[in-house]
Amino acid sequence: MNRSPAHTIEGGCHCGNVSYSFEASAGLDVLGLRACTCSFCRAHGARTTSDPNGRFRLAVRDVDKLQRYRFSLKTADFLICRECGVFVGAMMEEGAKRWMTVNANTFRPPPSVEIAAVASDFGGEDVAGRRVRRKAKWTPVVEVVT
Repeated sequence: MNRSPAHTIEGGCHCGNVSYSFEASAGLDVLGLRACTCSFCRAHGARTTSDPNGRFRLAVRDVDKLQRYRFSLKTADFLICRECGVFVGAMMEEGAKRWMTVNANTFRPPPSVEIAAVASDFGGEDVAGRRVRRKAKWTPVVEVVT
């Protein structure tokens, strides 16, 4: 059975080099927002969300202007536009499969700043645990267009 998403959210970086379509099975009232407590996410003011029952389509107009940054356990690429500096989200790859968590501040329009994000600390995870959590919680990426 192929289920249609309940919510389609368009978004991307400020200059338009990185854009996406996030097809979610539920709204933010159900999915929620997370505020990761790592120094990278705090420095960017990121509020992320994902939907394991959704679909994510990513498009990059100029690949040379996409920065893929890895830190800590190096299990995901944090996608930053080199042109405008916006952190769009993080993507984990394993073989031909990809999963994404998206920075909701890049939604068009972004969710209200009054929507609370739950503080999330993933610092105690090892590589295996982090990968398992992301596969279970992040959104499957069904298309990347470059």
